[in-house]
Amino acid sequence: MVIQNQKGSALAIILAVLPVFIAGALLCFSLLGILQNDLGLKYQCRVEGQNGQKRVAPLLSSLLALNPVAVAVKAELAEAILELEAAIASENPVAIAKATKHYTQVLEKRDKLDHRQKQLIKQSDLLLQQSHTFTSMNLRRTGGSASNILLKVDLDSVRGKAPKLAVRPDSPDIAPTYSPVDDFENKQALAHEWQYRVQVRPPFSNFLKGEFSFKKACAVSLAKENSSWLPKIIVGKYSLKSVW
Repeated sequence: MVIQNQKGSALAIILAVLPVFIAGALLCFSLLGILQNDLGLKYQCRVEGQNGQKRVAPLLSSLLALNPVAVAVKAELAEAILELEAAIASENPVAIAKATKHYTQVLEKRDKLDHRQKQLIKQSDLLLQQSHTFTSMNLRRTGGSASNILLKVDLDSVRGKAPKLAVRPDSPDIAPTYSPVDDFENKQALAHEWQYRVQVRPPFSNFLKGEFSFKKACAVSLAKENSSWLPKIIVGKYSLKSVW
């Protein structure tokens, strides 16, 4: 009789503890899914940011490679102006015609160079916009996919503005030379911030209370190494070890 009572007591304890054990195991499994989703979002953001910057890098290199051409055209234009002024002063029709032709040719060369420079900047801006939009859409689409039977994940917001190619003209001239802006890495960065909330679903919320909010971010820029521009994950906030 005593043995039966002991077995009954043990069974009662097991039945009492079993729901808690199952809930704990389910919680651990659910949290693991949240962690995997969190790491997956950041990995996705970084990879897509690197791909976007890789497409922009050769355009930036091409733009800066035109600087010696811009310097040469500017010098040639100054020379052509002096030649034209001297020809006009000489009142020699042949010299004037020759100087005018040279001046016109240099202006055309300058305009073509200016068009090419602006085209490279416009293409870069478009690629940065496309990459930023693509990443934002993917983050929104996959952000809430970690929801499960125990936990509900809501992606509250995905923020960030697509950058422009972070260069500036060195003068107000037509077809100027260009240089990277100050604080280039931050201004060139494809940066995203997102926030999500984790809540315990009913009926589990009756005995497992909890609602948590997390902020995350990532940013990828370009950095010059030797003679090449390469993608670089840059330092930021809302992340371990101060890395976006």
